[in-house]
Amino acid sequence: MDCYVYYRVSSHNATAARQAVAQLFALTAARFGASGRLQWRADTSANDTAAGTTTWMERYDNVGPAFVASLPSLAAESGLTALIEGDRHTECFVDAQTPCV
Repeated sequence: MDCYVYYRVSSHNATAARQAVAQLFALTAARFGASGRLQWRADTSANDTAAGTTTWMERYDNVGPAFVASLPSLAAESGLTALIEGDRHTECFVDAQTPCV
């Protein structure tokens, strides 16, 4: 399954948050052999503008349930959890077995 995790980061925490994400990716690679990609929202939402934040997203491909269950503790261990605004939201998807009509 593929896992997407999104959250908001304030502009004053952006540099530290990028370093924390790098640490998070090092942890996921070392413990699960999973590499992540960091993206952020291409357009600015009204919520981001009002709060002075940017929406970031981590993407992990071909991961299992144990990996997904460990993400909250790995994010805390990396220091990322303390640098974001609000909660981390995780959504996982699997490939469709039949074509969409």
